[in-house]
Amino acid sequence: MEKLYMGSAFYPEIYGKDLPTFEQDVAMMKKGGFNAVRIAEFSWSCMEPHDGVFDFGWLHELVDRLYENGIYTILCTPSVTPPDWMTKKYPETLKMNDDGNRKQHGARRHCCSNSRIYRNYVRRINTRMAQEFAGHPAVIGWQLDNEISPERRGCSCPACMEKFHEHLARKFGTVEELNARWYLKLWSQEYESFEDVPHPHELTWSHPALIAEYIEFQSDTNAEFLHEQAETLRKNGVTVPIGTDMMPIYTQNYPKTVAPLDVVQFNHYNSRENLWEAGFWFDYMQNLKPDVPFWVTETCTSANGSTSSSGLEYPLGFNRVNSLMPFAFGAAMNNYWLWRAHPGGHELMHGSVLTSQGRPVFNFNECEDVSRILTASEDFLTGTKADYRGFAMSVSCKSDVMFNAQPTVAGFSYRRSIMDAWHDLFGSGMLPRLLEPCMPLDGVKVLYSPYLITLEEGDFAERLRAWIEAGGIWIAGPMTDIRNADGAKYLDSPFGMIEKLTGITCDYGITAHTVPALVDWNGKEAEAAVWTDVYSLQENQEVLAIYRSKSEPSPFDGGAAAAWCPVGKGGVIVLGTQPSREALQEIVAYAFEKAGMAAGVRSSGNVVVVPRSGAADGIVLCEVNHEKGEVFLDGAYQDVVSGEQVSGTVSVEPYTFQILKKID
Repeated sequence: MEKLYMGSAFYPEIYGKDLPTFEQDVAMMKKGGFNAVRIAEFSWSCMEPHDGVFDFGWLHELVDRLYENGIYTILCTPSVTPPDWMTKKYPETLKMNDDGNRKQHGARRHCCSNSRIYRNYVRRINTRMAQEFAGHPAVIGWQLDNEISPERRGCSCPACMEKFHEHLARKFGTVEELNARWYLKLWSQEYESFEDVPHPHELTWSHPALIAEYIEFQSDTNAEFLHEQAETLRKNGVTVPIGTDMMPIYTQNYPKTVAPLDVVQFNHYNSRENLWEAGFWFDYMQNLKPDVPFWVTETCTSANGSTSSSGLEYPLGFNRVNSLMPFAFGAAMNNYWLWRAHPGGHELMHGSVLTSQGRPVFNFNECEDVSRILTASEDFLTGTKADYRGFAMSVSCKSDVMFNAQPTVAGFSYRRSIMDAWHDLFGSGMLPRLLEPCMPLDGVKVLYSPYLITLEEGDFAERLRAWIEAGGIWIAGPMTDIRNADGAKYLDSPFGMIEKLTGITCDYGITAHTVPALVDWNGKEAEAAVWTDVYSLQENQEVLAIYRSKSEPSPFDGGAAAAWCPVGKGGVIVLGTQPSREALQEIVAYAFEKAGMAAGVRSSGNVVVVPRSGAADGIVLCEVNHEKGEVFLDGAYQDVVSGEQVSGTVSVEPYTFQILKKID
């Protein structure tokens, strides 16, 4: 995409189909530099007020008038909010709770995406929308549904259970195979037929394999539901990019969801406390479809909230850097939720661009700054891409689902831990590209895989082995390769592949809190964290870290906590515990040296540095902690927006966003 967009979710129809606020709204959009809006995602009852009675006149007027004012449209399918007339006529379309009761009309996502009646109605409204707007020059993209993902343990309605049992039959072939792979002789849990396999209710101590299987099934059928919608649009003439807006929730399998779609769309709501986390998700989202810029379909100028504000902090400057940071990682669009604050309903206190009265919010000037900076930097940002220089880190939707079903360590959160591991590399000049196991390893020289509970995702284990033997450096662990695809332990080793591949032996492993210990990481001491694997090495292997007793004697004092294991032309760095931030950066630097790689531009730990390459080379800086920082440049650069030349050590002010093009 050769153009950058700043937009907002727009709901003028809630004030009346005659669009009484339009003139005021569009005047403020022009003032702020907005060039896109998202519309119609919650507007099913406005487009189809009665069964089979359609009204698109107001929507045509809205799209046309916006386009006349230089503002493009992302149209949304309205399946997340089916109308009351449908759920009254077909109550069986409503989701079912664990207690057997159906959800009520009046919220969002209250219908089950596995209901064929519901899907038929969705197909009908989508068909009519596509026929009305396919080919319209104002429409630059479509969003399917809204923030779909399995809710807790998922819907338990008869339609879901029938499809789940069919899924089990396809996957396992016989119920005896399922019983064997899930080890259901334990506690006499064996089933006589697939139809006997229950929904994993939250109040039941359900089998971890059942929990994970059902969540993955719900994710897959959600994806199927979205893919049906995309097919409907395409069959009816839609040729512009189609995506679905996703939240930072791993239970929806992102790679499967976006595979047949055209663009990755992402919603996020961060605050002063956790702004850096947004960078993790931007990195991840861009790599789901690396050749296509992703779109931020929702973020906020300030406080997230519903009928009360979140109570989080959004200092001056936050809106600016939060809005610009996605472009550092490869976004082509940033949208606010929402444009004009709702006057009533569930989200009265959600932050917005304008108040309910049409007045600009306190940091509207930062929206104007964003537009100005995007205009000035458009050529550089559209002509370059994030360049991770051969370094990648494994992330996995499947691992998150499996750890949710069996956390392994009390209080362990895969989502939290994987983000923290990525964050520990800030400032090092070694920011990794985030890759799911299904993604190719082309161009990767060093791969860091913490908490990758299973390698059994498609052909990943085979591809990984071949990549290592051909020269790749794999940093494995902790808690990596410890379960098979069904969530069971291996019977011949604590690992599926690590011991066989390297020849190293894990003597034993326990949780790090069981017997607290210290780890000597090349002369720097830190506490063992999360897990403690103790290794015995072969002659050609090198100890990289050693356990030490803490306040009391430990059984693994002097044991190896990390080791280098040559394999073919490459090798594996095995981690038995989670390294400290400083130790992890040293380990990655060691891996870079083995791979013949050099680190990039370094900075203080509060500054994200994203290297860019393409038509030009450079970096994008984002300060994310609202404090001063530093960047240590490796040559002369020019600020793309101001034209100023800089070199050496550069001071970075709180919430700085800066684009620097290399000039030597």
